Amino acid sequence: MHDRDMSIDEESKRLDTLRRYDILDTPRDERFDNITALTAELMQVPLAMVTLVDADRLWFKSAHGLDVREIPRCNGLCSSAIQQDGAYIVEDARASPVERDHPLVTGPLGLRFYAGVPLRADDGRALGVLCIADRQPRQLAARAIGQLQALARMVMDQFELMRALRQVTSIAEDDRRFKLLFDKIADPMLLLDAASGVFIDWNPAAMEMLGYPNRDEIRALSPADISPRRQPDGRDSAEKALEMNAIAAREGSHRFQWAICSPYRDTLVIEVLLTALTMQGRQVFITTWRDLTSQRLAEQKLLDSEIRWKFAIEGSGDGLWDWNIPDSTVFFSRRWKSMLGFEEHEIGSDLTEWTSRVHPDDMSSVMADVQAHIRGETTTYINEHRVRCKDGAYRWILDRGKVVSHDEAGEPLRMVGTHTDVTDRRRVLMELEAAEFGHRALLNAMADGVFVSQDFRFVFSNPALPHMLGYAPDEFTGLRFDQIVHPDFLDLWTERFVQRISGAIEPVRQYEAKFLRKGGAEVIWIELIASRFMFQGAPAVLGIVRNISEKKKTEDIIWRQANYDALTQLPNRLMLLDRLDHEIRQSRRTGQPLAVMFIDLDHFKEINDTLGHHRGDLLLQLAAQRLSSCLRDTDLVARLGGDEFTVVVSGLDDMDTAERIAQNILDALQRPFHLESELVYVTASIGITLYPHDARCIEDLLKQADQAMYDAKHLGRNRLSYFTPSMQQRAEKRMRLVGDMHEAIAKKQFYMVYQPIVDLATGQTRKAEALIRWNHPERGIVSPADFIPIAEETGLIMELGDWITRTALAFALYLEQQFDAPVQISVNQSPVQFRNKKSQYPDIVQVLLQAGASGELVTVEITEGTLLDADAQVLDKLHRMREAHVQVSLDDFGTGYSSLSYLNKFAIDYLKIDRSFVQGLAPHSSELALCEAMIVMAHKLGIKVIAEGVETAEQRDLLIVAGCDYAQGYLFARPLTAEAFEAFLADAPQPL
Repeated sequence: MHDRDMSIDEESKRLDTLRRYDILDTPRDERFDNITALTAELMQVPLAMVTLVDADRLWFKSAHGLDVREIPRCNGLCSSAIQQDGAYIVEDARASPVERDHPLVTGPLGLRFYAGVPLRADDGRALGVLCIADRQPRQLAARAIGQLQALARMVMDQFELMRALRQVTSIAEDDRRFKLLFDKIADPMLLLDAASGVFIDWNPAAMEMLGYPNRDEIRALSPADISPRRQPDGRDSAEKALEMNAIAAREGSHRFQWAICSPYRDTLVIEVLLTALTMQGRQVFITTWRDLTSQRLAEQKLLDSEIRWKFAIEGSGDGLWDWNIPDSTVFFSRRWKSMLGFEEHEIGSDLTEWTSRVHPDDMSSVMADVQAHIRGETTTYINEHRVRCKDGAYRWILDRGKVVSHDEAGEPLRMVGTHTDVTDRRRVLMELEAAEFGHRALLNAMADGVFVSQDFRFVFSNPALPHMLGYAPDEFTGLRFDQIVHPDFLDLWTERFVQRISGAIEPVRQYEAKFLRKGGAEVIWIELIASRFMFQGAPAVLGIVRNISEKKKTEDIIWRQANYDALTQLPNRLMLLDRLDHEIRQSRRTGQPLAVMFIDLDHFKEINDTLGHHRGDLLLQLAAQRLSSCLRDTDLVARLGGDEFTVVVSGLDDMDTAERIAQNILDALQRPFHLESELVYVTASIGITLYPHDARCIEDLLKQADQAMYDAKHLGRNRLSYFTPSMQQRAEKRMRLVGDMHEAIAKKQFYMVYQPIVDLATGQTRKAEALIRWNHPERGIVSPADFIPIAEETGLIMELGDWITRTALAFALYLEQQFDAPVQISVNQSPVQFRNKKSQYPDIVQVLLQAGASGELVTVEITEGTLLDADAQVLDKLHRMREAHVQVSLDDFGTGYSSLSYLNKFAIDYLKIDRSFVQGLAPHSSELALCEAMIVMAHKLGIKVIAEGVETAEQRDLLIVAGCDYAQGYLFARPLTAEAFEAFLADAPQPL
């Protein structure tokens, strides 16, 4: 099944491209497994695949997190991704109309998130995709998309290298096959180097003709070395050889007679066919010999004895023909007929028995050469052409003849000659020419460099390699290794060359190295695939070189992004874990302890929210620089996120070193920071743990340093704290409390109490503060001070806060019915709950709408911290509460980072004086002065005042004199259960 957007023709072409790469159904490959593992780690996903999209299946070259090699192909996902120019991203497949019915989404795998980048070949068509997936919905940042695209290019680089290796291996295999045919052919054949004029290879038939027993004796011989000084026609052998070579180079091939000799043979007269070719970038001649000695003797005997002549020719293995020119009759020997597959009686004696079987494309050249000889223009008739055999196939025939008699007028009467089957030789030459043409075109077209090296030199290359290194092609051949290979890699390169030539290492190997461009100033990274083969009869190394400088840059960028924090350029958590593991191993070997420090900037959030994220980022960068300046070269500082840093101090000679470094850090961070136009002061809290004294594994060390850091914060900040076992005990107690809280919500162990708020002017109770309590089955009543901070940290405050709001509102509605008058209930909302932007829990305005209740029944109590961190979303929520008639009370006033501008800026109805000011109230006391100031200020702004923690009549009376509006505390009542509060209202002397 195919996607509708791709035409059948285009899909067919895409599949042809896929087949051309020959990757499907190949074995697993560690290179691709490493890429998918890296992809999964960088993207933080469980699944990463190199997927090839076949006609009816998705085949995985590598599948990280998925133990299958292929699955059926369906519409969507990978099939959709291959049609994209860029990345194809599905953030939530279940919500996608296109992908929600895909089997990978609806089936056992249950995919929700998918992202794929097409793997495009050189023709622009997609072989498949590099894709990632998750069982949870997620988003992919622009930076992550760029990383995924860079990894996809790495995959295609590997595919291209595999294809290039197959191509070059194919070239080497063709060379091997040619060598086999070259050695097996019956005719003597030699390879002659045009430039040096020496033979570079002989087949066994040539060696046998001259009687040489082994190749060592014939290496580097020239034609002059195996020829008499003069040829039978009287010409100097060396001069004639040069002329024959020139004719063959000009015309492509040339046939002539030659005399040869050797220390092992007398002089032989041979026929030479010299064919010019270009092999592996060099001009050569393929020399084919045919012994004419027996033919020349036979022709001489023909003049003496017809019978003896015919017998000699028949015995030579060639076919004989004897043409009586005037009547066009021809005698064809038994061998002539059998060469074409005929019995003797099946061929007559008419000339047409021959001419009718000549290939039509060859007839004109055959007749032209025959007529030229008959007219006396050539001394011998010679022509190679195709002749049709009995089975309809054509075989190549070398036809040679000579007019042997004339009439009195000089007209030719008789012409005799031989047929020699040269099909095998022609096939070898044609295969060699075709292969050489294809190889030359392939090598010249390849973007990758190809070279052959012998004796620590580059003896051959295609044009791409010199171009890659800034050389002209003629400059590159002959260069030594040390002129090309970077010094850092030269010894290894030379060692591997020797090992490969000797066969000490596997036949094919992939390396990375650095090459020097011409002049030596510029360096490029290359990837090399090398293999051993025979070149011109000697061992050599064949190599494919790809410039991977850009790939290396990309890998460096990806590695840095994966291991360093983008903002501060400090190592991140991944590198910290790797380095810490290394330092622990080192500590085990040396016996020297190490320290791990957790550092948190005090009040960073307030600065970040007040001055803006831009200045907050600048502060983190400057803090990172100061941290680095406090450390030794062997130490490490990493940023884990936010305003948290981790320092690893290794190789400690004494414990004082770690404390000295930590104190230097505290001192450095206390100095003011210049954030553009702002001067900012911060401090730090540092937790320290020691290896191996406190813990022996990374996880425990980090956990304990974190616990010690929080202890430093609780002790007042701007200090350091060492880990102690009691911290671990508190942490474990806290973890158990978190688990118990989940269970408490489910089992309804929480309940509400209500503390009356009294109107000081009338003595009436028209308000109450709702307070949560936890009745733990084992610990009894747990203080809110113990579990509310944990609920805020873990997010449980959202569920707990929703339950508090609904319970308090339901009680307010109940009281209104019971007493036929509203009783306003105050509900506390933590900053976490108030600022929450994404939650399944509605805010208080929505709860009121759902209950159909008036906003006047509820007051929301918030802290100064909520206003300090206020953003547009907080302002909007306050505005909506005002519109719903929900009043707002500012709790614990005077204990935080108070700002009078907050009271004027935000819609505040009540200001609650913290109990710490009320407890010390006495006539003429500073506490009284502060309370009076708060009350006057609030009233000036139209805000009513509630005093908390009133326990004595004197405190009440002083507050009344100061003009305070409301009070709550043990003087009036402790927090009461719902039933007790209802009874309190019923028994109250004042009317409701």
